[in-house]
Amino acid sequence: MNYELKNMIIQIYDLCDTLDEGPCGINQIDSSQTTKNCLRTELLTYLMYLSASDGSVAWQEADFINDYLDWDLSTNEIHQFIQENQIYSTEFESKVPLSMQLFVRADNVIYDSIGVNESLGSELLYQIYETLGKEFLACDENITDGEIEDLTIYLNTLRNYIQNEVKCKQNYNLLKENEEEKTKKDDLNIRETEDEESLEELLQSLNELTGLEDVKKDVNSLINLLQIRRIREERGMKQMPMSLHLVFSGNPGTGKTTVARLLAKIYRKLGVLSKGHLVEVDRSGLVGGYVGQTAIKVQEVIQKSLGGILFIDEAYSLTANKGESDYGIEAVDTLLKGMEDHREDLVVIVAGYPDLMNEFLDSNPGLRSRFNKFINFSDYKPEELVDIFKNMCNKSGYCASYECMEYVKKYFEKRYMTRNINFANGRDVRNFFEMATVNQANRLSTNTEISNEDLEKFVLEDVECIAI
Repeated sequence: MNYELKNMIIQIYDLCDTLDEGPCGINQIDSSQTTKNCLRTELLTYLMYLSASDGSVAWQEADFINDYLDWDLSTNEIHQFIQENQIYSTEFESKVPLSMQLFVRADNVIYDSIGVNESLGSELLYQIYETLGKEFLACDENITDGEIEDLTIYLNTLRNYIQNEVKCKQNYNLLKENEEEKTKKDDLNIRETEDEESLEELLQSLNELTGLEDVKKDVNSLINLLQIRRIREERGMKQMPMSLHLVFSGNPGTGKTTVARLLAKIYRKLGVLSKGHLVEVDRSGLVGGYVGQTAIKVQEVIQKSLGGILFIDEAYSLTANKGESDYGIEAVDTLLKGMEDHREDLVVIVAGYPDLMNEFLDSNPGLRSRFNKFINFSDYKPEELVDIFKNMCNKSGYCASYECMEYVKKYFEKRYMTRNINFANGRDVRNFFEMATVNQANRLSTNTEISNEDLEKFVLEDVECIAI
């Protein structure tokens, strides 16, 4: 049992009692019904709705309902209740439970009366619906795409209701996604409208990237092939089967994510993908801690990636540990099934160190057959690292003195010649640039009269003590 979830349910029940006491002017539902009993029934109905998605009620699902919600129901009783009340319907998906409405109302009363910008219970209740649903789907180890879709639709109904109705929005966080996904929210923003950039502009952006000459050649060849295939299709000519899934092999900081993001947009312009967004994950975004959870996480990521590219960084970490308690293999198996089920509107790119990527592909026969196109990202040469530094300066409104640039050139020549496993290519340049801005700020902090030129310029003092 997930005791954290159980404690959350106990906590929300306590808040139900608080609502019934009416400190915020919230009346009881009626004279014979308490908010707690209403919520308990609504949570039961919610799980029945998810159970009905695949047309059957497993004994594990009945046990789950009884354990978490303190009912005593058999599978036959649950099935009969579902049938008699016609729970599985689109009407259920669009209806916000009464208990959620009451908690939102309570949050707003608190906000209006004392200005406390915190949620009394609606945020917690949403978390319970989300966690309870995912745990429930995982309990019988038989998860279908339909169940994932039903869960997603219902959670979206609740999320949209709270976002539209609750007043204390500044500190409100409904999704509670992990921090890495939050920092990549632009990547996860699925764009339904046409991008402003044309195909020609996207190709120009690709070809203007610093270095990566072999990568550009390979990607341009792939794009040319797709354009010819599209012409042949338009003319009714036969098509050769082609896998669009890719392996990006190379060391960290060599531009793999940047190229993948551009490729997603280009694929959309070519009509290969419907949305053209990039979803980036690693092992932590795919692998769960117990049986069943991993399949849910992978299917959620796949659903989020449909119409775009799913980019899996350090993909070899999924198969590096093959112990009984590791679910990386389960993630790979679920991923392969998802790739097959959605082969018309999903491209997967796996990325990582060259040698380790070969080991990853050899770990499962289905991987090697689907990922048959390698694009290798070589380390940036010293002059390319310097060009990256210059571009960062230009984009951020900085310039460097002659002495400063001479030092930067020597620094990256040495860094390249003595590179080891910690060498991070473009990321090293990013770190170097950021340290230079800090050093410049420290230097200028004692200056009482700072000119615009001072603010824009790096001098030798700003870079000569940097060590990465």
